[in-house]
Amino acid sequence: MEISVAGTDWKKVVAGLRLGMDGPSEEQEALAACLGFSFAPETPHPVAAAFLRRRAAASLYLAGPRPVDDSEYEYLERVCAETGMQAPPRTAVPSRDILEAWLSVAWARRSVQHLERLEPHVGDVVVVPPLRHGEENRHGVINSISSDGRLNFVGGRNRGARIHRVLRIIRPDEADYDDLSLRAREELAQSDPFPERLTRAQLGVLEPFRVKRRPSAADREALREALDTATSERDMQELLEKHRSLLAGTVKGNHGTWVRRQVRLGSAYVPDFLMASETSAGVSWHLVELESPTARLTNPGNQRESPTLRTALNQIHDWREWLADNLLSARKELPGITVQSRGLIIIGREDPSDRADKIRDRHSRESRIEIRTYDWLLRAVEGEGIASLGLLDLETDDLDVDSWPS
Repeated sequence: MEISVAGTDWKKVVAGLRLGMDGPSEEQEALAACLGFSFAPETPHPVAAAFLRRRAAASLYLAGPRPVDDSEYEYLERVCAETGMQAPPRTAVPSRDILEAWLSVAWARRSVQHLERLEPHVGDVVVVPPLRHGEENRHGVINSISSDGRLNFVGGRNRGARIHRVLRIIRPDEADYDDLSLRAREELAQSDPFPERLTRAQLGVLEPFRVKRRPSAADREALREALDTATSERDMQELLEKHRSLLAGTVKGNHGTWVRRQVRLGSAYVPDFLMASETSAGVSWHLVELESPTARLTNPGNQRESPTLRTALNQIHDWREWLADNLLSARKELPGITVQSRGLIIIGREDPSDRADKIRDRHSRESRIEIRTYDWLLRAVEGEGIASLGLLDLETDDLDVDSWPS
């Protein structure tokens, strides 16, 4: 018997579970008659199937029966007691496959009872007990309902809870829904130990922005010509939008490189570019802020950060703060991004009077923000051999060994 599952409607899930708790089907009764026995009318469908397999085991060369020990049967009794179901006598459970069939019925009955009690819907916030004693309760947002009644949470990767473990469900119209929904998102973002390892579906989100080639002679010449005439950040923004391989050429992912322009982060922030590169270690992101090629990195008098550079640094810090508060929603468009993603500021031209080595080193070391000039960008895409792996990766010692040439 095939059970139809909607995945989002608890009532349909309950209907499917009830089908599995029904008595034997006509087909099962006919097979039993052929084998010379019959079922009691109340024999649940899964149990009938297990008895059929056991009676036909020798003819079908199936494995012999596995005995049931006392602890297994006591567990069955406990689950049955939770649901008000009469446990079968010990003598009616001669093998483990029969016991597991009875357990499937008891589990289904338990799920039905709690689904009908809680009436969960997609989008509800769920509160479940902690994984370890002494920790706080956990939270999740329902994304779907499995055929066995398990609640699956937003974020995937097997996040969810069995329905009988749920302490509380909060609807979108309840007063504390927004606070607990935010808490669920924060817990989700913090619980992912490997956000950089993307699924096939997540890589599909990035696919439209993949850069499929290294910078060409035409790309490099367009950059040289722009640097001869550009007077503003906008000039360089337009150039790099047309020639995305120029930015992609600064990093190298042996499994892919992607460049996105002006992705909106909430209502307040729009980075100039976001770059992602994938190696065997996963995807890493760079937050890119452009400034004018005529801007200085330092003040002429005291060699401290220029106001333009300080503004660019603050921009990246602001983006990271937004990511810290909105990481889950950000990963819908930017899978694998983290609050620790590196920053890259491209500003000004190389000028002997505009020395900023100490400033660069400090921000790279303390804030993971790299400060480079447009002349550096030109060198990065003109390089041959080892530099073709991505000059930024080489300079920041962030290169995966799988990216080295064979």
